[in-house]
Amino acid sequence: MDQTTLIVIIVACVIALFVIAYFVSKARTKKKATECPIDLEALFKALGGVDNIVKAESTPSTLRATLESQNGIDLDAIKALGASGVVQGADSVTMIFGKASAAIEAAMNARLGK
Repeated sequence: MDQTTLIVIIVACVIALFVIAYFVSKARTKKKATECPIDLEALFKALGGVDNIVKAESTPSTLRATLESQNGIDLDAIKALGASGVVQGADSVTMIFGKASAAIEAAMNARLGK
């Protein structure tokens, strides 16, 4: 086996390892993004029930739920679920869940059928 063949084999192995590492990393990221890290039913209850939620939207660190009414909102229960802050607006509640906000939004919208 000459030196050129050996170099080609080593380069091919390194490329194969990088490709495998990329796909493993991508699979782990996708799994984490779809898992809801909190008790979703408790969040719905704290927001006045499933029927009270019009829509859910997220930014990289916050989750906003637009609501039909402000009746039955339990801000302490939302904080107990892990929100580091909660702001109640006229027709919405904005919660700071950090990086988990997108996963919670996806789970909420799946449950709401949106």
